[in-house]
Amino acid sequence: MSDRRRDETIGPDGGQAIRTPEQVALYLPVAGPTTRILAYAIDAAVILLMEVGVFALYGLAGPGILRRLAGLLRSPQAGPAIQHLPGLFLAAVVVITAVIELLYFLLWELAGHGRSLGKAALGLRVVTEDGFPIGARHSLVRNLLRAVDILPFGYTVGLIAMVTSRHTQRLGDLAAGTLVVRLDRPAPAPPLEEDLPAADAAFRFAPAQLARIGPAELGLVRQTLRRLANLQADHAAQVLERSVEALRKRLDYGPVAPDERVAFLQALLHATRLR
Repeated sequence: MSDRRRDETIGPDGGQAIRTPEQVALYLPVAGPTTRILAYAIDAAVILLMEVGVFALYGLAGPGILRRLAGLLRSPQAGPAIQHLPGLFLAAVVVITAVIELLYFLLWELAGHGRSLGKAALGLRVVTEDGFPIGARHSLVRNLLRAVDILPFGYTVGLIAMVTSRHTQRLGDLAAGTLVVRLDRPAPAPPLEEDLPAADAAFRFAPAQLARIGPAELGLVRQTLRRLANLQADHAAQVLERSVEALRKRLDYGPVAPDERVAFLQALLHATRLR
């Protein structure tokens, strides 16, 4: 069992919400049916080119195959076999195309960390329902079940499953325990104000304490202050708490009240600029 448990709430944009053991909420923006269809259209075009190449190679070897086949058809026992030739040919085409499509998605998802060419072009990725990278079993199950999702034609079953499922999962995703998520780029954090307020009287730092503030600690202060505006309230509070606690221990400073953590970071940054 995974060490992360799924939270049964929906993320702020309708995506899957999970919580880590530290109770930090992670929101996975689930891809919608339209984006997934466009990604598959790109993959289908690539697969079609691959199939054309395979059958072109088959055509080059065709004359030799036909000569052997003609010799077999002249035999007295060839009568019943001739009747089955169209069906056998159609079955061979179906099997070859199915194998090419299966190998295409399987190899690309494993080598591309959950992304086929179409998913990479549209900024999508396949992950587990807990947000982890998929493995060979996940990819194999979800892609084998394409044979069901594609029924009766044009991925009708898969589309119905995506529209009706909670997290836009087709049958293959439901069986494999996977999600297709968007790799959204977060908005850039706003720059810090150049003129920070003077250090509050409640926060005074000795020279020996400021001497412990190196590039890593200073970077933590800056990044925390910049990120707060773009985070959800509960996530921002947790990030702020972890940053302040790490810096407080580094400085051997006393406890900082939750409502004073931002002021503590601002005062520390101001003090480092004046040293």
